Amino acid sequence: MKVAILMSTYNGEKYLKEQIESLQKQTFKNWELFIRDDGSTDNTVPIINRLQRQDSRIHFMHDEKVQLRPMKSFLYLLSKVSADYYFFCDQDDYWLSEKLDSMLKRGKLDKPQLVYCGLKCVDQNLKPLKNDFENMMGTIWDYSRFIGNDMPGCVMMFNSKLRDIVISSTKNYEGIVMHDWWIALIAQTFGTIEFLNKKLILYRQHGNNSIGAGKNGSLIEKILQRGVIKKQKNLVYQTYNQSLVFYNTFKDQLTENDKVFLKDYINSPNKGLIYRNSLFKKYNLRGTSTIRLLAYKTLFVFNLNNILKDSK
Repeated sequence: MKVAILMSTYNGEKYLKEQIESLQKQTFKNWELFIRDDGSTDNTVPIINRLQRQDSRIHFMHDEKVQLRPMKSFLYLLSKVSADYYFFCDQDDYWLSEKLDSMLKRGKLDKPQLVYCGLKCVDQNLKPLKNDFENMMGTIWDYSRFIGNDMPGCVMMFNSKLRDIVISSTKNYEGIVMHDWWIALIAQTFGTIEFLNKKLILYRQHGNNSIGAGKNGSLIEKILQRGVIKKQKNLVYQTYNQSLVFYNTFKDQLTENDKVFLKDYINSPNKGLIYRNSLFKKYNLRGTSTIRLLAYKTLFVFNLNNILKDSK
């Protein structure tokens, strides 16, 4: 069984060594780490080179492209590495020692499969933070994944069959929000998804996060922060656009039920308020929380056309 851990780095010198040490402390030892750097200007590359010399399981994937950003960088790695199971790894988190072993025990190779675990939000010193983000894992399923995502890439494990669909179908990155969300949609549609309700990652929050759990505090406090409405409008635009790209990519492979849902969703701008509102009940669309769903639904029902027009 070949297990590949994929890591994309960028100016990660501060926490990189500690993260890789957490991989080396895993109870499951038969893994390989493949690292691609996205043009770091700090000591990230020398750290990788040193660790690679010390541990034969670590591989530095050299290429001339820089500034691909996380989505393209992780998908590039995925296209270059063959394995039975894949894990995405951020440069600044910390994996608990049983993460690989616990997740691999749920693995199957007979059909496309994705397993994801929980996480614990921590500060830069790995001390626990109060952040509602960690409680959003495992809260979305079925068609609700088209309007929200409850799994960052670092909590994922997926098999070779799912990887092959992702690589063979993802030719154009336009419209894809993030690699993890795109893979979750493919797994939901063509395979299986299982949530392992264990917090197996310390998800470090600090000023240099590329993507993180957002501001600390309650959902009410977050809603009252400046710029939240703009972010929610952007989410409505992104999810609509990503669903359109997904339909156009896979329309010849979709089941009839999936086609009907996506057509109903994609045709929403041409319909009225009652139609858009009814979609949420018809397909049991849920969010990671009641408040988040309410914000999304309100904007989608009453302001979808303006959001799509303004975002062009």
